[in-house]
Amino acid sequence: MKRKLLLCLFAVLTALCLCGCSIGVNVDNMLTPPKLSGEQEQIYQALRDATGSAISLKYPKSGSYLSAFLVVDIDGDRLNEAIVFYEKTGVANAGSGLRINVLDSIDGVWKSVCDRSAEGSEIEKVVISKLGDNERMNVIVGYSTANQSEKFVSVYSYEDGYLDLTFSKNYALFDVGKTRDAVNPDLILLSPATTAQPQASAAVYQLDAEGIYHMYNCQFKDSYTDFSQLIYGSLPDNGVVLYVDAATGTATGAAGLQTEILSFDGNRLQNLLELVGRSAKDTVRPAGLYCRDIDNDSVPEIPVQRVFKGYEEMAESEQIPRTDWLMMKDGLLYSEYSSYFSSNDGYTFMLPTKWRGKATVFKDTAADELQIRLYNGSWTEENPVLLRIHISEDEAEIREYLADGFRLIHTKGMAAYLMKAEQVEGMEVSAAELLLCFHFLNG
Repeated sequence: MKRKLLLCLFAVLTALCLCGCSIGVNVDNMLTPPKLSGEQEQIYQALRDATGSAISLKYPKSGSYLSAFLVVDIDGDRLNEAIVFYEKTGVANAGSGLRINVLDSIDGVWKSVCDRSAEGSEIEKVVISKLGDNERMNVIVGYSTANQSEKFVSVYSYEDGYLDLTFSKNYALFDVGKTRDAVNPDLILLSPATTAQPQASAAVYQLDAEGIYHMYNCQFKDSYTDFSQLIYGSLPDNGVVLYVDAATGTATGAAGLQTEILSFDGNRLQNLLELVGRSAKDTVRPAGLYCRDIDNDSVPEIPVQRVFKGYEEMAESEQIPRTDWLMMKDGLLYSEYSSYFSSNDGYTFMLPTKWRGKATVFKDTAADELQIRLYNGSWTEENPVLLRIHISEDEAEIREYLADGFRLIHTKGMAAYLMKAEQVEGMEVSAAELLLCFHFLNG
């Protein structure tokens, strides 16, 4: 019965989308244990023939490559090689720990052609890519030690059966991305503060045609030891802009985030906030509030939290935070949007322009709904409700709400997200516009 109801709800949601409304729908992924394909079985057997059967395969923790078997052309001969990460088992003091083996298909038979030790104990991420102005393919591996105390990124090139280490450096976060108007991406490293280097830093590494790395570095004023996210944006006449969400302990005395904005024009990496006399501390907020390009204009917004109108004098435990989204334009950092953000419920509601500065949020526990209300300086029963938001997993309750004028706007698993706009003179907003105000989190 529940499946039938959700199918009906999905049909309603699809109909709404066809009417011009942009709504995100999440489908939970069904995960199954990894199973070797026929080709992987052949590679695995060839690896065992070369190393012995007492081995344990190792898997990258994140990134596009999540298999222990990376089958890709890494020498430019238009034929795939296989890269396998493994450890020997059952051997006292194996010493070398994590290892990398490269196998090639010779006359249709996979054979091990290269075996070498790795630069860490665990594999964080693997990227296979050309870099900068050089046409060679690179195997870029982020490693960590067994206790996660250190991370290293290593770049290898492969030629004539040899995997050559061309670059290695410690990091907190790395990425391979487009930083300039070029065919190939560059290597970007965010490095943590250490005893030897008390300032954290960001660096862009460009690989030239002769195989030499050129570094463009920028040091942060804060001693970050970890970074949560790196995303890309653009600003007029500033080339590529990097938004770095850095972990800090300064937000309300607990673990939090603040954002550094870096500009790179292909020759110089600069801190944009410092250039305009601002600081990353202007963006401090609780952990979990990451930068996002929430309006898809190629310029990420930075979420910071204030307090909704009407809650300023209440105890902190009773306050409802308002999330403002900051953007940088013409040297100014200003609030572009205001919203209600709920990580628990998995959505953000952006206040329509007409409601900004006039509306607040009220949690009606009796009705089990979130209400957007007009607020004129005091709480009264006459504070008119502009919008009602209700989330339910109960099929009978969902039917009742739909019959009462609520609209289905999103589903996630068994949960249905419903809204109902109330007509308040001078504050009318169309249903289509309200639908576009909702942004749902993945997962």
